[in-house]
This record gives sequence, C-alpha cells and structure tokens, in this order.
Amino acid sequence: MYLSHPVRRMRDDPFDDETAELRVEPVDDDARLALDDHVESLGGSVEKELQFGGVVVVLSESDVAALCELDGIERIETVDTLGY
Repeated sequence: MYLSHPVRRMRDDPFDDETAELRVEPVDDDARLALDDHVESLGGSVEKELQFGGVVVVLSESDVAALCELDGIERIETVDTLGY
C-alpha cells in the first residue's frame, strides 16, 4: 500500500484534536465495501466518490493508523496533496 508522506506522519504521530481528509483507493468492490464499514466503525465518514474508484474519507487523525491496517487498500493520500 502506498501512503503519502503526510499520511505516514498522521499514522505515526497523530494530533488528537485534528481531522484528516484522505483520498483512499480500494483495490476492488469488496475492499470498497469493507472500507465503508471500517471507516464507520472508527467514527468517520465517506464523503465523496471520486473518479476511477477513489473516495474521500474524513476521520480523526488518531484513527489513521487503524485505517492503514485495513486490507485491500491500494493507496492513501491527503485530499490537499491532490488539489481536491
């Protein structure tokens, strides 16, 4: 799984009071469904579907590490990195 530098920083040293807006790209439809369930279980939300299978996810920075543990994710980047 590819993680952008800012996502690795959030995973390793999160700010407890900050929210992360991330572009997450699941590998297939099954992973996409698992992503929805996992994000919801973390108290986050899937905000928007993007072209080519990516989604925008919003959750606490302190939950980024748990998001990164989910199988079936190809890449996670910050929304700001992509100029969304």
